[in-house]
Amino acid sequence: MKTKIIEPKFKSRLGLAGQLFSRVACVGAVILICSSGSAQNLFVSGTDARGGEIFKFTWDAKQSVYASGLYRPSDFTFDTAGNLFVMDYEILDAGGDAAIYRITPDGMLTIFASTLSYLSNLVADKAGNLFAADYDSGSIYKYKPTGLRANFASGLYHPAGMAFDSNGNLFVVDNSAGNLYQGSIYQYKPDGSRVTFAVLDPSDRPGGLAFDSVGNLFMADLGGNIYKYNLSGVLRRQGRTTFGSVPESAQSLAFDSAGNLLVVDAGDVSGSSAAKPNAIYRFTQQGVRSTFASGSALGETFSHLAVQPIPCCQ
Repeated sequence: MKTKIIEPKFKSRLGLAGQLFSRVACVGAVILICSSGSAQNLFVSGTDARGGEIFKFTWDAKQSVYASGLYRPSDFTFDTAGNLFVMDYEILDAGGDAAIYRITPDGMLTIFASTLSYLSNLVADKAGNLFAADYDSGSIYKYKPTGLRANFASGLYHPAGMAFDSNGNLFVVDNSAGNLYQGSIYQYKPDGSRVTFAVLDPSDRPGGLAFDSVGNLFMADLGGNIYKYNLSGVLRRQGRTTFGSVPESAQSLAFDSAGNLLVVDAGDVSGSSAAKPNAIYRFTQQGVRSTFASGSALGETFSHLAVQPIPCCQ
């Protein structure tokens, strides 16, 4: 009888251990996938001989065209459902010259919003709401997934970049206006209340914002530098360090799940004949830079980029 009692318990423990091992292995696989840059694709807006395109790059820079038929696509973002929202500029009617298109995961393109002014940046929150910064009016619009729009914030000068932190706070970088208006990075809570996170230098020409996996904020500058703000500690006006630079003009940036920073260099924004070409650069976590793709080598121009999110990492 003792043998019969002990044997089932032993088997049960083996079964339990097997289940635990299986769960640990599954979690380990998820962590491995989410920490591997090779699990993600990079999407880049730009143009080629055919017009406006959304290019798709694998982790090893193999390229294809994800969407075409656009005019002059600019910034774009993914929502949690995998839909891609992209800003495009074309005279649609007398009411405005910008539109936001939605591209579903199966490639269907529809107009999400139209007759807009000069939009500068798009970002989506975890609930699927889309936020659009209007560069001219200094407003930030919030779109529900249904397309219903509301004003989320106003009173900015020229908002140039947005990013959400892990707590759902929206960070917005606003341009300077000479000696008339001091550029800043603002933090908006979900209820729309605002605090100043950092004050910019008068010479800054801000581009995109992005958070790394540990909560540090990075800002692209059209002068070529990439600045890093450390968010640890009590919220205050933050000092910053220079993480790296690109030859010409840092315009858009995003992190992959391996911690690499991808940056679009907009190329010659000063009119200099000696300027470097439009390109995409990749930085390691240590700040080591390499060329990911060259626009001139491919006969293309690059505008903005986004890393396709992995469901397990959201």
